[in-house]
Amino acid sequence: MPRKSKQVNIRLVAEEAGVSLASVSRVLNNHPDVSESLRRQVLAVVEKNNFTPDKSVERLLRISVVVGVGDITDYVATILTGMGLAANTEGIELSIQRCSGRLPLLRACRLWRSNGVALISGTEWLSEIPEVADSGIPCMLIETPLERENVGYLCHDSRRAMQQMLNYVHSLGHRRIAYLEADPPNRSYQNRLDAYRELMESIGESPDAFRIPPYPVGHIDGIGRDKEAGYQQTMQLLSGYPGVTAIVCANDEIAFGCYKACAEKGVRIPEDVSVVGCDDQSFARFLSPGLTTIRLPLTYMGRRAIQCLGDFLRGNQTALPKEHLLRELVIRNSAAPPAKRK
Repeated sequence: MPRKSKQVNIRLVAEEAGVSLASVSRVLNNHPDVSESLRRQVLAVVEKNNFTPDKSVERLLRISVVVGVGDITDYVATILTGMGLAANTEGIELSIQRCSGRLPLLRACRLWRSNGVALISGTEWLSEIPEVADSGIPCMLIETPLERENVGYLCHDSRRAMQQMLNYVHSLGHRRIAYLEADPPNRSYQNRLDAYRELMESIGESPDAFRIPPYPVGHIDGIGRDKEAGYQQTMQLLSGYPGVTAIVCANDEIAFGCYKACAEKGVRIPEDVSVVGCDDQSFARFLSPGLTTIRLPLTYMGRRAIQCLGDFLRGNQTALPKEHLLRELVIRNSAAPPAKRK
């Protein structure tokens, strides 16, 4: 029969596990210089005896937020804002990590001494997440659904979000609709592009008539990459795709660049061309005219991810959430029926 937790101390754990006190201490403090086999050996004894370290020496939970090697866009920054708000409220130590792939994700989490990890758009690490979760480090994924124990996710349906926007644009009377892509071509952006292709096919347009200027590759770096790409794609569109009456942008940053290109070319929004976005970034309502877009609960997603990880790690909830969140069409002044052509 397991000992009661009050009868067990770190010395007894070390004796039963057959390791040194220092080894138990390193495991309990999530030290990186511990082999996975030793970690499992010690934690098995801890769990068997329902051992809890002395509350007086407990430290803050440490949650690592993992983002890719690309830019921290406004989209990512909005999610991070929600995470920071939750960490401050919950008393959680939050660190933002850039994972380049040079180290396995589990090894990186050990080096960061993470109690839990939140990954934003983590498709590039999808194959490594099961190993991290199985090691005892719970994972919350933003925009990457994965059905596995010790893993939760918060997502929105990108395809349906873009379908909602495209149906609205089509309802205004537009058929000559262009689409501006975003980078990287992850699952979310691919779903948005697929929604565009499906809409165009449904209204009788052949694939040859799809108006999708290529995303500029290889020479755009730094903060504002999507804004610059939206600008360049729109310049291509206005010179190479005559007759377009509406431009649907993969995200609001692409739309921001589109606005600049239209202004330089003397193309009026929405009198000459309608422009719409997706995500409802903080700047969208301050553009002139205000950008019609799809609102996603990005701050909420960040806040909830950290709150749930904290509650799970503290034993206040037994499982991490797996949720698909609602979106909202936000109609401002950047879209209107197409002008009648003479």
